[in-house]
Amino acid sequence: MRVLIAFRSRYGTTEACSRSLAGQLEAETQCIDLSRRGRPDARLFDVVLIGGSIYGGKIQREVTWFCERSREPLLQRRVGLFLCCLYRGERAQGQLQAAFPPWLTAHAFASGLFGGALRHDRLSLLDRLLVRGIAHSAGDVSTVRSEAIAAMADAVNALLPGTPRGSS
Repeated sequence: MRVLIAFRSRYGTTEACSRSLAGQLEAETQCIDLSRRGRPDARLFDVVLIGGSIYGGKIQREVTWFCERSREPLLQRRVGLFLCCLYRGERAQGQLQAAFPPWLTAHAFASGLFGGALRHDRLSLLDRLLVRGIAHSAGDVSTVRSEAIAAMADAVNALLPGTPRGSS
């Protein structure tokens, strides 16, 4: 089984989470940053995991473009969705639902909220001012949820032949 993790990371948190997820998968896995490598061909993979983060209330446009341009092959594959954001609970769940097209959210076999992180030394001045209100802190913040990343990995690994819930 081949797995694609297609993501967009602005300051490195989503990339770190994507690489952590890849390291926990027991299948051949390719991580592709959508801002650097263009549009990967979803048809070459059995499972496609798509992730990004929220800026200005929306997921990055490269993630949206990848989903829309790959609609047909995505609907023919197992798809998982994940989001890195600082919010928790219902607000985070609402952001996850709003981040991806409804047709893709309805099709996804798994979704996850991986938390988020802010390292102020990496933020632009404008972003530092904007996130101060969200994070309620002028210092660094990390809410990365390793258990959510592990749960996504478990859901994918369960699809592998030979696992108790895996398909052949």
